[in-house]
Amino acid sequence: MDKVISVTSLNYYVKSLLEEDFNLADIAVEGEISNFVNHYKSGHYYLALKDDKSLIKTVMFSAYNKKLSFVPENGMKVIVRGRVSLYERDGTYQLYATDMFQSGIGLQHLAFEKLKEKLFKEGLFDENRKKPLPPYPFTVGVATSATGAALQDIISVTQRRFPCARLVVAPCGVQGDASKQSIIKAIKRLDSMDEIEVIIIARGGGSKEDMWVFNDEDIARTAAACRKPTVSAVGHEIDWTILDYICDRRAATPTAAAEIVFPDAKTIQFQLLKHEEKLTRNVKDKASRYAENLEYIKNSRGFNNVKILCQQSSDSLLAYRKNINNAIKTKIDNEIKNLGYLSDKIENNNPIATLKKGYSLVFKNDQPLTAEQKVRKNDKIVVRTHMQELSCTVDSTKTVRKQETL
Repeated sequence: MDKVISVTSLNYYVKSLLEEDFNLADIAVEGEISNFVNHYKSGHYYLALKDDKSLIKTVMFSAYNKKLSFVPENGMKVIVRGRVSLYERDGTYQLYATDMFQSGIGLQHLAFEKLKEKLFKEGLFDENRKKPLPPYPFTVGVATSATGAALQDIISVTQRRFPCARLVVAPCGVQGDASKQSIIKAIKRLDSMDEIEVIIIARGGGSKEDMWVFNDEDIARTAAACRKPTVSAVGHEIDWTILDYICDRRAATPTAAAEIVFPDAKTIQFQLLKHEEKLTRNVKDKASRYAENLEYIKNSRGFNNVKILCQQSSDSLLAYRKNINNAIKTKIDNEIKNLGYLSDKIENNNPIATLKKGYSLVFKNDQPLTAEQKVRKNDKIVVRTHMQELSCTVDSTKTVRKQETL
């Protein structure tokens, strides 16, 4: 025989087996309510869920039952969603409920909640992935019935609020499973058009069954994949669909969608006038302050001192200019005198000037004849006077004493 264990250990072991079973971690069970107790202190619901052959104890804690849209009663047939575990103290296994639906609509709501949870876990409901709406859209796409009241409501609001905008309608069915592909096609068509800035997906009010197609997963994923911002406008305020969670904005009605998408032109005009008045007032105020500041500066002692300093600087500048001009004139006059002196000196040392005085130059072999050179009889020489050049032959030579030289 195996070793003996305690009751607590056994219950703990059985509980762990139940909670490790994936099939029991999230399960939906349909049955009739009996032995219902609403605990007045804790707010928890205690009940038994039974069919014609057996029952299972069920507890629904207050954190979950507060979300119910109805109060359970004995004899009511419901679908309970939750997990199976064991209450260790009593050694009884029971169903821990997280949600509850009335049968009939229960299965539909269960499918809705499962899809909602699935898409939520994928992050498709996250606010940080949702795109902002443009402040002034001039071309808006509308996926809805071409003959429905929803389109007329959108047109009416557009003409009243932002008449310069253009609506591009992609007609589609809006009721029943048969309209699914029509809705998907309309959304994709609008998203592919470059001029479209926002897409409104709309239908008027109706029963939950009429609007159930907007809980379709394929439609939800098509809206989530749109490049353009999307606005859901399905049914009325109390109606929520999967599409409402997916789209970038949710509007309670088609009318509300148009009011969300389009700004009020009259409000814009009023705001522009207010801005214009404010800007004009600011400009006038600043101009007035600048004029006052300028006048103050002009009359200030410091400014007058600057004027005096500028005048003094101007006088000094004129004096410097006069001194510089006089210095330049004196320098030029001196240079002119020096130039005259040098010209006279050059002229006096010019051989031609000497010849004019009656002197002559003697050349031998085309070279000027110097005192050291000897000239002999019959040598050919050239005598150059101021006016003539004489070719001569020496007949005789004579030595001149120094004292006889001129």
